[in-house]
Amino acid sequence: MSATMSKKKSSKREEFKQEEVLQAVVLADSFNIRFAPLTHSRPRALLPLANLPLIDYTLEFLWVSGIQSVIVFCSSHADQIKAHIEASKWSTCTSPMEVRTVVFEGCVSMGDAMREVGARSLITNDFVLVNADVVANVNLASVIEKHKMRRLKDKNTVMTMVFKHVLPGQRTRCREDDVAVCMRKTDCRILSYQKLNNAQRIEIPLAMLQEHKDVQLRYDLIDCQICVCSPHVPILFVDNFDYQTREDFTRGILVEEEISGNAIYVEVIEEEYAARVTNLLMYDAISKDVMDRWVYPVVPDTNISNRTDTKYTLGRHNIYLSQDVTLARSSKLNQNVIIGKGTKVGANTHITQSVIGSNCVIGNDVTLDGAYVWDGVTIGDGCEVTMSILDDRVYLENKVTIKKGCVVGSGVRLGPDVSLPEATKLTSTPPEQGDDSFADEESDKVPVYEVAVADRTLIGINGHAYVYQPPAADGDDEIEDIIDDVWGLTIESDDDVSSSESEDEDEVDASTTPPPDDMKLFYDEVIGTLQRVWSEKIGLDNLIVEINSLKHAYNIQIQEVNTLLTKAIFSQPLHTGHTQKKAYMDKIKKDLSKLQPVLENYIRSSASQTDCLNSLEELAIQIEPFQAVLRDVLFLLYDSDILEEDVIISWYNRLSSAGTDVTMRKKLRTQVEKFITWLQETEEESESD
Repeated sequence: MSATMSKKKSSKREEFKQEEVLQAVVLADSFNIRFAPLTHSRPRALLPLANLPLIDYTLEFLWVSGIQSVIVFCSSHADQIKAHIEASKWSTCTSPMEVRTVVFEGCVSMGDAMREVGARSLITNDFVLVNADVVANVNLASVIEKHKMRRLKDKNTVMTMVFKHVLPGQRTRCREDDVAVCMRKTDCRILSYQKLNNAQRIEIPLAMLQEHKDVQLRYDLIDCQICVCSPHVPILFVDNFDYQTREDFTRGILVEEEISGNAIYVEVIEEEYAARVTNLLMYDAISKDVMDRWVYPVVPDTNISNRTDTKYTLGRHNIYLSQDVTLARSSKLNQNVIIGKGTKVGANTHITQSVIGSNCVIGNDVTLDGAYVWDGVTIGDGCEVTMSILDDRVYLENKVTIKKGCVVGSGVRLGPDVSLPEATKLTSTPPEQGDDSFADEESDKVPVYEVAVADRTLIGINGHAYVYQPPAADGDDEIEDIIDDVWGLTIESDDDVSSSESEDEDEVDASTTPPPDDMKLFYDEVIGTLQRVWSEKIGLDNLIVEINSLKHAYNIQIQEVNTLLTKAIFSQPLHTGHTQKKAYMDKIKKDLSKLQPVLENYIRSSASQTDCLNSLEELAIQIEPFQAVLRDVLFLLYDSDILEEDVIISWYNRLSSAGTDVTMRKKLRTQVEKFITWLQETEEESESD
């Protein structure tokens, strides 16, 4: 009898496990003013990143992680969020994931939201807690499973926080989110969590070091702000009304750990991508990462939203074009450019590292560099926009210059012949009569002051705009000032290949050049990593991450990365016995068919292509068999769209005085002369057409 009862209980437990639904709570309110005045008329969750609303990225990665039911918690602009979800693929009858919105208009903090979740008993199982501005390609299934296993062993496990291993110098590291985490090395239980906020030192209690013998201090992590929570978390917020933010919650759990026994654990992701759009700096960084395909398969040409107006085709140098795009023949899209449906680009216009929305009109002789131009924007002839955001329906008349760090709100009109100073923020909405307050970024009231009609030097004679004035900084808001100052400045990164680092390859500052031993070690490591592509079949994304890590580890400049990577790839067949011309070319074609995306990740700009050519020249001088294949290799790289004809011709015409064997360099140019002549004739025919 007891055995039968035991079987029934076991059967019920299994049935309960099968019915357990994986849930997620998505907070669609940000509770700060980082993106004002852009969030004057819509929530941050619906701001476009690479022409898709931020919440679309969040919902997609939750679905990939096996989440079955999502609660989108919203307060301000709830009607817009509900309308967006109802029109999305998540509301179709075939949707694999249920998404519903919950509205609480009195919510002013993350703590309020969690207390409301607890009060309404919306959560019954372990759940994922995330904001609606997270961009990720991580699959949380294993993280969720580990969290559940910990809870089986320790019922006081309340949360698992997801961090990503990020080396210094990468663009997704931002001072606002700088953290130092102390954890137990054996089980990754958090002992201390400190947001540094530009602090010069980290404080670790002596008692913690005395109690725990396996303390690990990590300063190489970014907080993805993705948490797997137990159902007890909302109850803890209900019981502690002083918990307003997640940092309050974390601090409270750690301080009261001895009394309550509650514990928080860490999961560190290495290969996958995850980051939150917390400010303008991160918006810029994550946009570039999406264009650079670091978030693959979440990239523009996969169309994760399934909308017809967000279909893109991918071209060389990460150029993404939607449908019905009109480009003048003399316009030039240089690198990392997205152009939305129905947009027109005029003659002699140059666009670099920029995202253009739908139905925009961009005039002649326009320069866009690091610009984020949203839907329906008109840009007149001769305008320049550098590292700035233009909201929907902005109108720039002729010869308007927008300098770094500017934010131009929807409906603003500027010009003609004006220059907007750095970090200026404009809105088209005047302040309400008698109102000088500011509730939060989702409020309908934004503190602005009207530009005097008589003074048109800022906005132009036809301009219509008001300067946005943020509230006086105090407390945590002071951190925002840091971010405002940072965005728009040049930030070094692994993937933003700066042409200034290799613009003049003959004049490299000796103080920035790594020691020869470091360069040799870096080169040997790259050789070993490339060999593992074939022996261990490691992915190309992982290969790029490893090369970038080696760059930082050995303090290698980007110019050296370009030259040494080129040398490593093209010398490999020679070291494996493929010294005859046909054997070498057969092998290098096979290698390049696999490694081309890696080479293209670094060899993009004219300067980096010159680095590549110089490296091939040096290889031919050092290894005699390579001289016989140099011309064929150049043609292969040209035919593969890695090297451009004008860069090859420029390299040929410029006989470097560097090195000792000028005679050999002249000989090499003689060997490739026929190929250069063919290139020049091809270029002339193209121009005549």
